[in-house]
Amino acid sequence: MSIRSRAAALAAIAAIALSAACTPTSTSAGTASTDVSTSTAGAPSPTTTAPTTAAAPATTAPATTAPPAPVPAPAGDRGPGCQTDDHDQHKPTATPPGTEFKPLGSLLVPTSRAAGPLLYEGGFWHCFAHTPEGAARAAAVLAAIDTGHDDWERAARAQIYPPAAAKDYADRRLKDPLHAEGVGSVKVVAFSVMTYTPEKSMVMLLVDLPGAPPWIHGSTTANLLWADGDWRLDMSAEGHLPKLGPGTSGTAGFVTW
Repeated sequence: MSIRSRAAALAAIAAIALSAACTPTSTSAGTASTDVSTSTAGAPSPTTTAPTTAAAPATTAPATTAPPAPVPAPAGDRGPGCQTDDHDQHKPTATPPGTEFKPLGSLLVPTSRAAGPLLYEGGFWHCFAHTPEGAARAAAVLAAIDTGHDDWERAARAQIYPPAAAKDYADRRLKDPLHAEGVGSVKVVAFSVMTYTPEKSMVMLLVDLPGAPPWIHGSTTANLLWADGDWRLDMSAEGHLPKLGPGTSGTAGFVTW
């Protein structure tokens, strides 16, 4: 074979080899595949980004607060001169400050510029604080309606509830000429607020008795109702005014004035 013929044959063999090297290999599915696990020099490797998971929304537990103690509305609409401090809703456990005893018929009653009674009109005291202390002072005053009161009828009709009970009491007393007009000089010396809500209260009182030893006290219990802007004597439960009970020795368990 001549040199030219041999050169042409070698060129043809080289072309066939080069064509085979450039043909992609087939996968079993008949699709072309390329190896991406190894990067060529200078080419960046493909990066895989993990799917992001949306964070669950934060939940905040609702704040819980203890219900506030019931505090009556300020007594701004109770008329001129009747402005009491109604914020302390705790039962007194010690002698309330600022007590001044004033006469009411045959009784000496404890008054206070903060808790009442603040007003003396028509022969009776009224305007008490809407508090346990105010209820205790009201009990001391209202329990005196049946004693030697300056104007017991007006006091009864204004300070006894329900109104039907007030009318019944006043009518019966007016028809009774032998009704006691006082038991002598009596002084309320101690009290115990037995039950209290802003609507109702029951207060037990100890009083000095005329002629009794100083350590022996009479006792009585007053049921009170808050109505029309003040404490009233509630006769719906027992149907009668507070009455003196058996005497007690000392004031243990009571708050003294």
